[in-house]
Amino acid sequence: MTQSDAPHDVDGSRRTFLGLAIALIGAGVAGVMGVTIYGYAVAQALKTSASGKEGNWIDVGPLDDFKDGIPTQKSITVVTREGWVNSQTEEAIWVTRQGDAFTVLTATCPHLGCKVQWQTEGQTPKFFCPCHASSFEKSGKLIQGASARGLDTLNWRKSPDGTLLQVDFKRFKALIAEKVELV
Repeated sequence: MTQSDAPHDVDGSRRTFLGLAIALIGAGVAGVMGVTIYGYAVAQALKTSASGKEGNWIDVGPLDDFKDGIPTQKSITVVTREGWVNSQTEEAIWVTRQGDAFTVLTATCPHLGCKVQWQTEGQTPKFFCPCHASSFEKSGKLIQGASARGLDTLNWRKSPDGTLLQVDFKRFKALIAEKVELV
């Protein structure tokens, strides 16, 4: 080893240390940016509900608004998030109370999507679709008509304080006999 080689080795170790430090800082910055970009761009685009939580529970109204055995039509606002787009739609549902239990039906006929109405005229009250004359029992079961199935039921629950009825609103495919949720 000559005297001129010794300072060169010191410079080499300093360069190696600085190169490693720069590489580590660069990797850290890239990691933080990657997680941020993923969370902002990709994860947000994959969410399908407004809250990002399981289910889409919507307040329907106070439990006392529903009289026992009488179908009550309610309008609810459904917020749908698909990727970056939030949209709101007004949807109609029918709620029938039986004591502490409820039957919640979509007001959309599963045939072609017309809105059904509760008819009390005639011998037996029923839900009636004015578009193609399908009729349904109070429970939503198909009586007759062009529809391939009964009215679609929705899951319901009471709010945590027990004063409100909440519904998990879903849409279903039309024109088929099976109840298949639209995703």
